[in-house]
Amino acid sequence: MKTMSLDKLAVLLSGVCLVHCLLAPVLLTLLPILSLSALAEELVFHQLMLWLILPTSAIALFIGCRRHRNSSILLSGLLGMSVLILVAVWGHSNLAPIQEKLATSLGGLILALSHYLNYRTCQSISCNDDNCSSNHHH
Repeated sequence: MKTMSLDKLAVLLSGVCLVHCLLAPVLLTLLPILSLSALAEELVFHQLMLWLILPTSAIALFIGCRRHRNSSILLSGLLGMSVLILVAVWGHSNLAPIQEKLATSLGGLILALSHYLNYRTCQSISCNDDNCSSNHHH
């Protein structure tokens, strides 16, 4: 089912974002020559990730919620997306770099957990239709 693939993609994107947030400070410390261009690239990276993560997450969580009717999964996903948006819009100029990284990581982890729960909940729904073509893994 498409929502399961979207959930997997969203978890992957959240993981990429988390790895970036954790490794960027280390790489910039080890390779200070990259510092000047890295600031601009970091802003572009975060904007690109938001453009990828937000629609993917919204679609996957909405489709999943329509299937399994568990609105708490949708709400936790919205919380994660809200944290990411808030940090992207407000955090860069109002938070210390470590606070920004921690807040972004927290939002990404909340969102990834929501997608994992969405995926598992959709997966656990049994199909009562003999013509069901979806793949269920129990």
